[in-house]
Amino acid sequence: MIEFITDSAGNRKAAIVPIELFEKMTQHADFAELWQSIPYESGINDNALIPGDVVDIAINKGVTLHAAWRIYRKLTQKQVAEALGITQASVSAMEKSEKPRDFNLAKLAELYECMPEQLTDD
Repeated sequence: MIEFITDSAGNRKAAIVPIELFEKMTQHADFAELWQSIPYESGINDNALIPGDVVDIAINKGVTLHAAWRIYRKLTQKQVAEALGITQASVSAMEKSEKPRDFNLAKLAELYECMPEQLTDD
């Protein structure tokens, strides 16, 4: 199966191919001129894996990662507020922030049974 990546006008810009086909295509070809080294700067959260279901929720619902964790754990904002001793409005405001305070991240991580590093995309 080959999938195509298209632009907003529907024009094909790239293709995703099975690895077996890719290996076959590149086995006898010299693509050295096409390879481009991309510099990478490691981050502190590089080893924090996030379950695919959490990522799907974040993308599909357009919410922050820590909001996606709440949804993934099947908790309401009210339940989180009660567990943290804050108001539901505070939870709502916190979920709109990409980077809550470290203190809040630690509390959320404990509640969601994950690591604080898994709650943000830093």
